[in-house]
Amino acid sequence: MNDLIRIDYENENPTVSGRELHAALGVATQYKDWFPRMCEYGFIEGRDFSSILSESTGGRPSTEHALSIPLAKELCMLQRNDQGKKIRQYFISVEDAWNSPDKVMERALQIAHRRALEAERRIFALAEENETLEVALNTSLRFYTVAKYNKTFHMGWSLTQCQAIGKQLTAYCRARAIEVRSCETNDKRFGAVHSYPCSAWESFLEKALCCG
Repeated sequence: MNDLIRIDYENENPTVSGRELHAALGVATQYKDWFPRMCEYGFIEGRDFSSILSESTGGRPSTEHALSIPLAKELCMLQRNDQGKKIRQYFISVEDAWNSPDKVMERALQIAHRRALEAERRIFALAEENETLEVALNTSLRFYTVAKYNKTFHMGWSLTQCQAIGKQLTAYCRARAIEVRSCETNDKRFGAVHSYPCSAWESFLEKALCCG
């Protein structure tokens, strides 16, 4: 029964292909005529289903529909046959599994993880966008903040890595009496950030590579 019809879990809620359901139900009427007739029962695009224009293979592109599971169940009932009942029971089992406590918790954790990653990406981008470029003297002497060095030399450090490197580099410079300058940003949440001379960057990274 698991292979009765494919369920798409890529969206926020599971969906099923309208054309695949039409074929599984064994409807004699062509899909392009059958689905609009089914919609006369009051099903609404954007709530019950979404329309997708399929890629053309030479002719006119055809319209596909991603159906919600509740809609798919109702379409099964409307067929009034044994195959419709069988597939409807399958969709009920899909809903039961989807709404089980374990699955609900799993989705909640996935959503929280995605939001955390997106928040980190936005904070990192905001820090780069709002960081005030070093004053002319800093530029001429080649002072770099962590974010500027990361961006200029394409280091690929994450926000967490940048924060850790900043702390380590500050301690490294202070232990060797190397000048560390402070640069104000346009964003009050970030305030002042440190910038370090290129020579300090080179010796610090060389030491880090040797130790690593």
